[in-house]
Amino acid sequence: MQEPPLLELKGERAYRIIPSRYPTINVFEDVANADELEAVWAIEALTNDRLREDAGELERVPKEDWLVGLSGGSYVMAAFTHINPEGARFTTGDFGGYYCAPMLDTAVKETVYHQERLFGYTNEPAQKVQMRVLHTEFDASLADITGEEFLSTPLYHATNYGQSQAFAAGQKASKRDGIRYRSVRHSGHDCYVLYRPCLVTQVLQAQHLDYHWNGSAIANVLEIKLYGE
Repeated sequence: MQEPPLLELKGERAYRIIPSRYPTINVFEDVANADELEAVWAIEALTNDRLREDAGELERVPKEDWLVGLSGGSYVMAAFTHINPEGARFTTGDFGGYYCAPMLDTAVKETVYHQERLFGYTNEPAQKVQMRVLHTEFDASLADITGEEFLSTPLYHATNYGQSQAFAAGQKASKRDGIRYRSVRHSGHDCYVLYRPCLVTQVLQAQHLDYHWNGSAIANVLEIKLYGE
């Protein structure tokens, strides 16, 4: 497979959606720089089991890539310190990534698909799940696989991530910032995965959404708004 071109992005805006149950891990935001975080971590993580459980495995992220002192930065760091052992399309059990999309509708469709798979695996009863929308800005140089020469390859297999994970591992080993790819769940639209937390320059909490799981599918997605807004 040919090497993809690089796409330079500056101040790019994107959306990420996560379950609202995930709290802010203040340790990432209460320090001014990576040296301070390292010092705090060395002391607290040895004796504070809850800190390690909440904040995840900091050693997974190279120190030079840490995102600290930025409001909302804990949501970004969590994508790298709490990872799915099975990985995802462009991440593996060895490294995480910050998945996001330039359109909110794309982010919704992607997360609906993955939430449905999760609930289906565990046979969850009907319920509502509140989701948090994050509005992100980042600067990055991304491997761009949205060209026609990539779209028909196994990188875009609907359910088998073997080839895409191997490709992702190669890109990360080559020190790429991440990948721009075509969404498999929202035809004709793009997604991003970032491999370094420090690429993010702003994180703002946007709206909250309710995903309505009826026992077999997420039938409705509703926006939660404060009365009078």
